[in-house]
Amino acid sequence: MINQLQQKYQLSMLALLGAVAVLGVSPFVVIRYQEGDFIAMLVDVLLIVGLISIVACAYCFKKIRIVSAIAAVFINAGAVTVAINNGVDGVLWVYPVCASTFILVRPVEALFINAVAGAVVVALADVFNIVSLNSFIVTSIMLSMSAYVYARHSLKQFDLLETLNTIDPLTGAFNRRSLRSGMAAALSSAERNGTQQLLAIVDIDHFKVVNDNYGHAVGDQVLRDFSAITMANIRKYDQFYRFGGEEFVLLIPEVSLQQQQACINNLREAIKNNLKTPDGKEVTVSFGVAPWLPGMTADIWLKRADEALYSAKARGRDCAVFSDDSAAIG
Repeated sequence: MINQLQQKYQLSMLALLGAVAVLGVSPFVVIRYQEGDFIAMLVDVLLIVGLISIVACAYCFKKIRIVSAIAAVFINAGAVTVAINNGVDGVLWVYPVCASTFILVRPVEALFINAVAGAVVVALADVFNIVSLNSFIVTSIMLSMSAYVYARHSLKQFDLLETLNTIDPLTGAFNRRSLRSGMAAALSSAERNGTQQLLAIVDIDHFKVVNDNYGHAVGDQVLRDFSAITMANIRKYDQFYRFGGEEFVLLIPEVSLQQQQACINNLREAIKNNLKTPDGKEVTVSFGVAPWLPGMTADIWLKRADEALYSAKARGRDCAVFSDDSAAIG
């Protein structure tokens, strides 16, 4: 899953940077006009219009990463243009733009953009007979490296936060909080493309007996082993969630009607053959499976799978029941 929290953060930072830049540049439009420097005034107006347009596109199209990259290139091009046209005063704009780039794009990308912008300024700006070239290069590099370290640290914090927010710490499966967004994406894909989707609720049979006979530490290990076996036997784009306790949910996209029963039964057999208690007794699972149907909501989809699971338990467990089929597999 793409990091939704980071997307919202990037969107808010893009809007904030746009607002700060517009407020910072706007007075210079008036100043350039009063000074009669209409070329510089036009550059400032273009910067303001461009920034407003970029932020508006981000809110409208939600392509935050692409729009942020465009914004990073745009503000650096603007800073370079101002530095070349406005001399010493223009060079000062390079520093805030350099720092802002690290907020908009990934740290390595920001380093590259800043390096290109800095090289163009050094090559074309006619100010280094007044400003020390060595000082400009050293201070630009120090600013870029400081911002790089901070941006890398922030990226790691977002990754950690995403893990804590979406992953069940015991089993490594996605947690229940992630399930709703995963189901929403699956339903959207199914409605848009007509691809078949399966939702399966998987319950470990007689798990309370495992806890009672062996203790909760062994029960936890059984949950971990079950998750590891399951994740090793599903495709990389299938999604596996811990629903609660010993119940888990599988979202299986793009599986044909002919393959559905074989897919579920193969997974059930793999779990049965490999999931054991400490004394070697097998641990089985029951499946309640609901294929996607047009117009189905997330709640109805879960309900149909849950009803199929209860049917599987009623038939003696260690089997899979499909919501649209009276026969049990296993």
